[in-house]
Amino acid sequence: MSPNPFAVSSPEMMDAADMNRLFVPLSENFEIDAPGHVFIHGHRGCGKSMMLRQMAPDCLMLSQNKTLVDLPYLGLYATIKSTDLDLTDLERISNQYAGLVLAEHSLSLFVASKVLQSLRDHTGNALSCDLIKRSIEKLCSQFVINKLLSAGADIAGITDTKTSQDVLKQSILAIDDVYGLLSSYLRKVGISDNYTPYSGPLVGYRDFLFPFLCELTQLECMPKKPIYLLLDDADNLSLIQTQVLNNWVSFRTGNKVSFKISTQRGYKTWRTTTKQRIESPHDFKEVDISTIYTGKHSNAAYPKWVADVVTKRLEEQGVKVSVRDYFPQDNEQEEAINELARQHKDNWEKEGKGFRPGDDAYRYARPDYIKGLGAKQMRTYSYAGFDQLVHISSGIVRYFLDNAAAMYGEEMKLRLSSTSQASNIFIELISPSIQDAVVRNSADTLFFGAFDKLLKDATEDQDAASAHHFKQLRNLIQSLGGIFQAILLSDRSERRVFSIALSETPPDDVLNILELGVRHGYLYEAAIGTKDGRGRTRRFVMTRRLAPLFKLDPTGFSGYLFVTNQLLQTAMQNPNRTISEFESGRLGKVVDAQMSLELEL
Repeated sequence: MSPNPFAVSSPEMMDAADMNRLFVPLSENFEIDAPGHVFIHGHRGCGKSMMLRQMAPDCLMLSQNKTLVDLPYLGLYATIKSTDLDLTDLERISNQYAGLVLAEHSLSLFVASKVLQSLRDHTGNALSCDLIKRSIEKLCSQFVINKLLSAGADIAGITDTKTSQDVLKQSILAIDDVYGLLSSYLRKVGISDNYTPYSGPLVGYRDFLFPFLCELTQLECMPKKPIYLLLDDADNLSLIQTQVLNNWVSFRTGNKVSFKISTQRGYKTWRTTTKQRIESPHDFKEVDISTIYTGKHSNAAYPKWVADVVTKRLEEQGVKVSVRDYFPQDNEQEEAINELARQHKDNWEKEGKGFRPGDDAYRYARPDYIKGLGAKQMRTYSYAGFDQLVHISSGIVRYFLDNAAAMYGEEMKLRLSSTSQASNIFIELISPSIQDAVVRNSADTLFFGAFDKLLKDATEDQDAASAHHFKQLRNLIQSLGGIFQAILLSDRSERRVFSIALSETPPDDVLNILELGVRHGYLYEAAIGTKDGRGRTRRFVMTRRLAPLFKLDPTGFSGYLFVTNQLLQTAMQNPNRTISEFESGRLGKVVDAQMSLELEL
């Protein structure tokens, strides 16, 4: 039985061969591989980690068919898991300056260890010659071991090494031993009633980490090449650790050492330890992967990228079919929708609303079909077909792959039930009924299961404020979904609405809930012109992953809903009342987006 072609693995667990086999470059040129600090933002699953991992030397050597010495830079990959730097007791140290010093000490050691691990694990056989081994041994002796000894560490020197791997292993152990002293100290502080000052070795960025990183450019294998620190999932840093990292970014050392930092929209602060703010573009460049595919100039980029990703995975399994044949639509449903589209084209000259006959067909045929099913039959609408699945994934390729993996599993189970020869099963398509069932279940899980988990976690943490905020967010999403459904089933000229635009500046409590929705993937944020054309305002787009839950058309949009603070505040408290008052015309106004052919998140 063939493995699931859509299974997703963490990039940190993948070797260069797997990366090269599965990685599909993004179509947009972000210039992330140019010198300089870069923050890469995006929701979980949008491709940030794959992008950073692909910049590590083993992947570059394979994809570009180059040796290590010929690479344009040395990219050293480090993922920051929530448990890696879980030194929560740093926040409890009464002396604020001491806490900052220890935070920089811990982060410097952590990054140094990860750098050496990446150098060991992501260079293949490129470090095997004696000349490079001596170069690495000199680096580690002078800029790791001796520096730690000078700081007061009680560690052994580098001895009895036969390979570069041995040198790197001993250096990593030395760093980890010093890091362990701090961890042990903080544990004792956490259970003690009395504060005891830290008396162990101390290092920092300027006196330890930065000189060490600069010296990497003198290695025989990477002479005078810039160093890129590829820090993945920086949201997992604590507030004080984030401030320390911002200090390092503020030094603007991009000509020698550049930070490429990914976040999942939970980066805790842009301030340094001295409360100064780092800003783009002066200190760093920012890229938002989640929304890079929106806009009138890139309406085909995301679907094409997903198609390339899926095609590459299918070809690995010997499946030579197009993505639309592999994920077929419900033909009977699409024929009915096409007939409605033809009717709109025929009636355009008499009662058309769009600029061209095709505009009305695109804008109204599918909503008319859904409306024609009636309230009791709307559940029979099929969300099958590659194009609908791409829209439902809301610009996040991981969402598409997760659904596709579940569909493949269901298709395999169905076929196994009718044969005992698993090795003979060849899946050449996913049936429309299975596609539809999986995305519906995914929508239910996102709204019910995910919210239940968030509320449960907040309750267990005795965080009443967070629990209340999640309830408000759930009410808001339920209100918006209900309103968007009411618009779809109405006789309005603009019926496919997935976004709201703010008609006035929101109070902090409302804005906080909207931003909470963005952080957890229920909303996406953008900006549009105001109704009077005199400025711009915030726009929030609901994820189309919820389209099956609210029985919405996920394929594009033709309008957005201008909302007042009154509507949002009511929506956060009482969804039924909000939907009722909107339907009676007391809340909200739909405005034609005039971008009916644009793919939006």
